[in-house]
Amino acid sequence: MWSGPTTRSGGRILALAVLALVLTVFVVKATSTRGAARGASAPAKPAGPPAPARTPTLTARYRLVGCRSHGVGAYLHGPRRREVAIGFDDGPSRETPAFVRMLERSHTSVTFFMIGKLVSAPYKAMLLRELRDGDVLGDHTFTHPDLTRTVGVSAQLEQTIRAIRSLTGYAPCVFRPPYGAYDESVMRTARSLGLATVLWNVDPSDYLQPGTGIIERRILAQVRPGSIIISHDGGGSRRQTLAAYPAVIARLRARGYRVVTIPQLLGFRPVYVPCSRLCEGMGLPRRKVPHDAVIEEAP
Repeated sequence: MWSGPTTRSGGRILALAVLALVLTVFVVKATSTRGAARGASAPAKPAGPPAPARTPTLTARYRLVGCRSHGVGAYLHGPRRREVAIGFDDGPSRETPAFVRMLERSHTSVTFFMIGKLVSAPYKAMLLRELRDGDVLGDHTFTHPDLTRTVGVSAQLEQTIRAIRSLTGYAPCVFRPPYGAYDESVMRTARSLGLATVLWNVDPSDYLQPGTGIIERRILAQVRPGSIIISHDGGGSRRQTLAAYPAVIARLRARGYRVVTIPQLLGFRPVYVPCSRLCEGMGLPRRKVPHDAVIEEAP
C-alpha cells in the first residue's frame, strides 16, 4: 500500500503541534514569572490618596477645682448621722507634711483651713498632694485677724482664695473665722464670695498643748453624730495633736463613725472641670467623678 506522502505530512503536522505546545508553555511560564517578579518588586498602584495616620484617642479626664456651698447661717455641725468631720487650722506650717502622712496612713480625708499669707510656693507640692488624697482646702483669712474688728473683711477672704487658687487651681468654698469671731456682716461677705462660714462643736483646745492623752479624751467625750472637730496643724508646735489623732480616728471608726471632709458632711457638691493643667495624679475618668459633682467647662 502506498503511504509515503501521507506519513510525511502527518509527521510535519505532529512536529508543528509539538512546537506550538512548547512555545505556549514557554510563554505562559515567562508571563507568570514576570508577573510574580512585578508583584514582589513593585507595590500595587494605590486606588487613591493614602489614609491619614490614626491619632490615639485620649480619654477625657476631670480634676477637682472647688465645691458649691449653700446656706446663709454659720455651721456648727452637720446632719445628725454617724459622720464626723475634722478641720485643722492655722497652716500650712512645717509640721503640716507630717499631718498629711499621718492621714494617708489612716486613710482619712480632712479639711485644712489655711492662712493666706502662709500659702506660698514651697508648699505647692504638699497642697496638691492633699487634694490628691481627697482633703479639702479652706479659707482662714489672709492674716488671721478678728474679723468683727477688722476693716476689709472681703480682702482678707479674697486674697486667701487667690493664694490657694494660684498654686493649686482649687477655689475654697468653706471659711472658718479666726477665734470663731463672726457676725451677720462677716457671713454675708463670705457668702458673696461663695464661702460657707464653718465653726465647730468639738474643741479639745489642742493649741494649749494639754497633752496627747487629754486631747484624745476631750475629742471622744464631745463627739456626737454630725460633729465638726477643730484642731490645729499650725500656729506653734502641734506634735501633741499629731500624736493624738491616729488613736482618735481609730476609736471614732470603732464607734461606727465615718470620718469625712466638711463639704461632704454638709452636702456641698464638688466641682470638676476637664483636665488641662495641674492634672498629674489628679485627673479622673468621667466614671470615677462623684455622681453629685458639678461639671463645668475649663476656664
